[in-house]
Amino acid sequence: MNNCYIKIIYEVIFITTISELALSKIKNGMPVSLGGGHNVFNLAQAIKEAKLDIQLCSPSELTRLNCKSIGLQVDALDRINHVDLAFDGCDSVDYNLNALKSGGGIHLYEKIAAQMSDEYILPLPSERIHKELSNKIPLCIEVAPSTVKQVINTGESMGLKMEICQGSKVASLARSPQGNLLVDALSSTWTEIDNLVSKLNDQNGVVATSYFKNLVTSLITTNENNDAIELKKGDLK
Repeated sequence: MNNCYIKIIYEVIFITTISELALSKIKNGMPVSLGGGHNVFNLAQAIKEAKLDIQLCSPSELTRLNCKSIGLQVDALDRINHVDLAFDGCDSVDYNLNALKSGGGIHLYEKIAAQMSDEYILPLPSERIHKELSNKIPLCIEVAPSTVKQVINTGESMGLKMEICQGSKVASLARSPQGNLLVDALSSTWTEIDNLVSKLNDQNGVVATSYFKNLVTSLITTNENNDAIELKKGDLK
């Protein structure tokens, strides 16, 4: 019982510390984007408690709904022209700060948020950071329904295992907010991901992929002492 209690307290402190460092970067008057994931929602709660006077937007419909439930007004991306800071979740990131953001199926909108922001920051646990992207995380591809077969054939010809994503709550296929299908590509290694993504992007019907190259400006994570730190490109070797 005592061990369980200690573990719960440890996790709460860990999350709050990351949120506090992220919060310290936000100043009154800033336009700020909040992406998806529990670390980002923890930041949203910290913003609420700090009573900051900022303009919030989000590429995630779920984040907008969750923020509304705690009393935060969060606009869609098309209601804002520029973002100072964008915070987002991440499944895997490498030492060059290239990332796979494959779990939410909204990578098109998340890339828009990244491109319109001065800083695109990923708050995440340290175990998601590796020298190379984790092969346990798929590359998610948003595909127009009529071209799915062609895209799957192309991926398989490059040695990828291709799987159409299924909805987790209903008996249907998973779809993006635009109504497109989502296809997961799996590989034994992502060392050639730049070349693979380039070839996939050339295929008719591919809307976007979950590979974020040269978009992340920094990570907020913890070191071996469980202290929150910010890492920028060049800090990881």
